[in-house]
Amino acid sequence: MHSPPVPIPDLVHLVNSPDDISPAEVHNGLLHLLRLPAGPPRDVMLGSVLTALLLRGPRPAEVEAAIRAARALDRSAGEPLMPPLGMRLVGYTGSGKKTYKTINISSAAALVAAAGGAHIAKLGSRSASSKTGSRDFMDVVGARCEHLSPQAMVDIAGECGFGFFSIEHRVPEFDRRYGQRFQAVHALSLGFPALLSPVACHGFVYGLSHPAVQVSARLLHRLGLGDVTVVNSSPVRGSQVDELIPGGTVRVCRLTAGQEDLDFARAVGEASGVVGPVGGLGSLAQRADPRANVAAIVHLLAGRASAVARRTVALNAAVLMVTAGAAPTLRAGLATALAVVDDGAALHTLRRFVFLTGGAPRTVDALLRLPSDHRPASDRETTAC
Repeated sequence: MHSPPVPIPDLVHLVNSPDDISPAEVHNGLLHLLRLPAGPPRDVMLGSVLTALLLRGPRPAEVEAAIRAARALDRSAGEPLMPPLGMRLVGYTGSGKKTYKTINISSAAALVAAAGGAHIAKLGSRSASSKTGSRDFMDVVGARCEHLSPQAMVDIAGECGFGFFSIEHRVPEFDRRYGQRFQAVHALSLGFPALLSPVACHGFVYGLSHPAVQVSARLLHRLGLGDVTVVNSSPVRGSQVDELIPGGTVRVCRLTAGQEDLDFARAVGEASGVVGPVGGLGSLAQRADPRANVAAIVHLLAGRASAVARRTVALNAAVLMVTAGAAPTLRAGLATALAVVDDGAALHTLRRFVFLTGGAPRTVDALLRLPSDHRPASDRETTAC
C-alpha cells in the first residue's frame, strides 16, 4: 500500500518564477515546509527552496522572511543573557559549508583575539561538511562545555577572554528538521547562525561562504545586530571560505549604526595582500582526521606555523580585536595578533579555557606532541616559519 502523497507548498513553485515573492508568502511557505512529515520529500523541497532563494539574487526581503520563519519555529529560546557592565563581548561564528576545506581558522583567531585583550563569544556547532566544526574542536582539546550554563560561560569569557556557546540547542525544533542535512550554502546561510547567540553581544563578526557580504551585513543589521562585520574570501578560483585568507580575493562589509565602513574594508584589503597563499595554502588545508586537524591549530597557537597560516589567523583575529575595541585600527590589531601568535600567548589562553571548563589542559599538551602536519611529505608546503 502506497503512502499518501506529501502536499507541495506553493512556495516550491513560486521560487521557479522570476517574479518577486512577498515576505508573507516566503514566511508562511517555509513554515509549511518545515512542518511537513519527516522524510526525503520534505528534505528535497526544503533544499530546493533554500537554494533557489539564494540564487534568485539573493533578494533581501525574501531572505529576511525565510530567516524569520526559521526562527519562528522555536518559541522557547528566551531572551539572550546580558554580559556584565564593562565587558564588550563580540560574537563570532560563520555559515560553514566552505568549498575549500581548512583547519579551524576561526577558533584559532578567536583565541588569539582573546589573548590580545578582546572578549569573544565563539558560537558553534558540530560540523556538517568538514572534519571538525568549532564544537568538535572544543571536544578534541578536552574542554567540557556541554555541562556549563550560558552564565557560567560568560564568567569564563570574563576571566580568560574566550567563551564557547553551542547553538544547536537554541532552536531544537528547527535543528530536528535541518541539522546535518545540508552541505552547501543557501538562503539561511546569509545570517541565521549569527542570530542564535544565547548571550547578547555588542558587536558581531560573521563569516560567510558566499560573496554576498553586503546583503548579509544589511540583513543582520535589519534583524537586530547594530555593529556587524561580514567576511568572505576566495583563496583559489571558484572557492568560497567563511574567513579571510590573505592573498586571495577578500570581501568584507562592516556596518555600524547602519553605515558601511569603507575605510575598514580598504584596510582589510591592503592587509590581505601582503602574503599570498600560492605555494603555501596547504598549511591551511584540512587534515586527514579530526585529531590531526585540531593538532595543527594547537601547533599554530604555540607559534609553530607557516607564514601563511600565521598571517591568516592574525588577520581574522585583528578584525575581532577592532570590533571588540581591543585595537584602535586594523594595523594595530594585526601587529598585536602576530605578536600573540609568535609568543604562544594564545596557547596559554586555550589551556586556561580548558581548565576553567573543568577539562584537563594535558589534553592540549598531548595534541602539541603530535606532528604538526600529518599529510605526506610531498604535499607539505615549504614556506619558512
